[in-house]
Amino acid sequence: MATKQVYEVEIDRQKAAQAAGNYDLADLPGGLGKPVVGARIGKQPKQDKIIAGNVRSLAAVTKLYPGAAIAILGRPESRWAMAYSRRMGGNVTMTELLSYARQLIGMTPEGGLVVCLCGHAGQGDCIPLWAPKDEVSLTVQPNDLVLRFEDVVPSQE
Repeated sequence: MATKQVYEVEIDRQKAAQAAGNYDLADLPGGLGKPVVGARIGKQPKQDKIIAGNVRSLAAVTKLYPGAAIAILGRPESRWAMAYSRRMGGNVTMTELLSYARQLIGMTPEGGLVVCLCGHAGQGDCIPLWAPKDEVSLTVQPNDLVLRFEDVVPSQE
């Protein structure tokens, strides 16, 4: 019987000078608006709000499992992803959409931790580079969306 690997991601909260305004999953194009679980970061931990999935806390949202990725999207990133999707007529891949995330971390199907360096900013092909890391963490600000997606990280073997 195989054991299920789980990695609890550390969250570093930063204070934002000014909240970026409210936006929701409906403001994200394609698959970005359909995470397995998601949360909006509040100014204080007790103000965090679960916006997708059947979990009760941010800690449950930020658990990594094999093949899963966690993306941090602020208001600017969501606008850029939406603009790119519109420009491409909605014909965009999940990898292209995830490339707009401020931070993208994951776990390979083999259980290795990775960070993704795949930004394309609409300037051509999006070729994700999943770089191995010994540990990963997330840096968030109020109103950021923390979204977890399954089956996003490819095998590194």
